[in-house]
Amino acid sequence: MKSILKSDKLFEATSLLVASLSLIILGILILIGKNQLYFSVIDMFISTLLILGVLQFARYFFLKLKPQEKKVTFTRSFAYLLFCLILSSIREIPKSIMPLLFSIYMLLNGVIKLMTYLILLTSKANGRLGQLLLSIIYFLIGIPLLISPIKNVDTMLIFLGSYTIMLGATYLVDFIVELIPKKIKTKIRRRFRITLPVLLEAVLPYQVLREINYYWDKDTFDVPMVYEEKKTDSIPDLEVFIHVAPSGYNRFGHVDVCMDGVVISYGAYDFTTSKLFNMIGEGMIFEVDRQKYINFCTHHSNKTLFCFGLKLTERQKANVKKQIDSIMNCVHPFETNYERDLKNKKRVKKSDYEDYPSKLVILAGAKFYKVHSGPFKTFFVLGVNCCKLADNIIGKSGSDLLKMTGIITPGTYYEYLNQEFYKKNGMVISKVIYNNKALKKKKKFFSTGSIARKEEK
Repeated sequence: MKSILKSDKLFEATSLLVASLSLIILGILILIGKNQLYFSVIDMFISTLLILGVLQFARYFFLKLKPQEKKVTFTRSFAYLLFCLILSSIREIPKSIMPLLFSIYMLLNGVIKLMTYLILLTSKANGRLGQLLLSIIYFLIGIPLLISPIKNVDTMLIFLGSYTIMLGATYLVDFIVELIPKKIKTKIRRRFRITLPVLLEAVLPYQVLREINYYWDKDTFDVPMVYEEKKTDSIPDLEVFIHVAPSGYNRFGHVDVCMDGVVISYGAYDFTTSKLFNMIGEGMIFEVDRQKYINFCTHHSNKTLFCFGLKLTERQKANVKKQIDSIMNCVHPFETNYERDLKNKKRVKKSDYEDYPSKLVILAGAKFYKVHSGPFKTFFVLGVNCCKLADNIIGKSGSDLLKMTGIITPGTYYEYLNQEFYKKNGMVISKVIYNNKALKKKKKFFSTGSIARKEEK
């Protein structure tokens, strides 16, 4: 196991260097080539479709294929050639699609930032001016692209090239930090990070879940799998739970923080106050026993939990506890439907309560609180969310996950913590995966990044 982890860490460091240099070079090429490079790429795409169509057409006529294969081959050939013909006939449309999509993405970010600003303004919380400034920047970029996408291709490419270079620089900083002694690295750990686009990171945990379930569903898989990895035998001081389920909103994940055996979770659990398809609501926090919560999530909610354990110094632990106390000073107890009926001495039947808070109280003994002041008073799924609370707590350990965009998803946390685990001097010392299928089959799971593989003997 140690040799595997050592090779993984070496591979991780090398990957960071290669990725950083590749992204920086790509960003420079985009800035230099701009409009000409962009249109050349589109022309190459059209040519590729033509070649693929001709090859499939030749395969249909000159190879002896089964009837079903012939049908599929002909359909592919027809689709490639038709798409190529359409794009060639209306060449300006594909040239405007990318700027148009980019402008929509910018405007969407602008709307999210504006809504976050309004929520923070209502709560009189800090950081709202930064959200307003980012919103204005996104609108200034997105609106011209939407009005005239082709004319502003260069503007998009300058932004895209700059973003790619900054992303590469972030990976380069990670590589350099990997070479720095642990004591010095702890002092400089707080920094801005440029990460992958939010839409890509949002689905990261779900993609990993699919790979895990693929192996756990294979009864013929005769080699044991490891679902727990550790750098040391030390017990983590702080844990981060990343949830994901095969359907619904849970596909995009949820983040909890656990310390001293108590899980702290944030969300809009009072659904009577929810608005805009449950995207906005009154902020709520619950505390629950770690093991009971794991059992509840895996057995009753059909979730998979990725649990990352962090090792902290005494000073960091004190800072984290102080931050948790600060957050809990802004809440007051909240009674679930079950607790309210029980208090009013109504005849209650536990199986009659289907709402999530009541279930969590009945099956795991959770305690719910409603936030009455501070930045977490109002929950917003794309701004003031579970990741924001987790980052607010974890940041006191010197492990801030700050982004230029300010949007942090569970996928962002998964990608960051997974990288930290495989770094030689990373703060993450353990990675455990809890899944009902694995617990039932008593199989072990070994994961390097997001690729599941057989345990090496």
